[in-house]
Amino acid sequence: MGHPADGVYTRMNVFVVALIVAFLQVGTYGAQAVQHTRLVACACDIENTECLTSAQMAQHAVHVEMEPDRMGNHSNYEGVAVFQIGFDEKGWVTGAEAISGHPLGISHLMAAVSKWRFRPVIVKGARKRACGKLFVKFAMKENVPSAKVAQQE
Repeated sequence: MGHPADGVYTRMNVFVVALIVAFLQVGTYGAQAVQHTRLVACACDIENTECLTSAQMAQHAVHVEMEPDRMGNHSNYEGVAVFQIGFDEKGWVTGAEAISGHPLGISHLMAAVSKWRFRPVIVKGARKRACGKLFVKFAMKENVPSAKVAQQE
């Protein structure tokens, strides 16, 4: 007969292997989700989608905002973040991908991206989907966020 602890180690090894497999599956799903988001954020090859310049994106942006830091940190940072944004015929964001910017700023901006609004693009009397790069100037001062569309710098 083996030692009574041998069964514990075997069960622990099986548990660790199960955790690793679960992690790898979640990691694979996460990578697929990121790739899917990239396609949705700006897919100018999709029918009825207009590719806009950064200046046109700034003109069509009606509302951008940033979520506050709810962790109780006394956060103080500012900068400009660049996003690839897609929006539908009604001006609702359909996809967003951060291209550059302060990691904390991007996190708090992405948390509020579903609240962002755009003026619909109208071509020959028909509303179209649109996408392009949007520059957002942001600041977090003592947990009070501010965000506004910035012209390309």
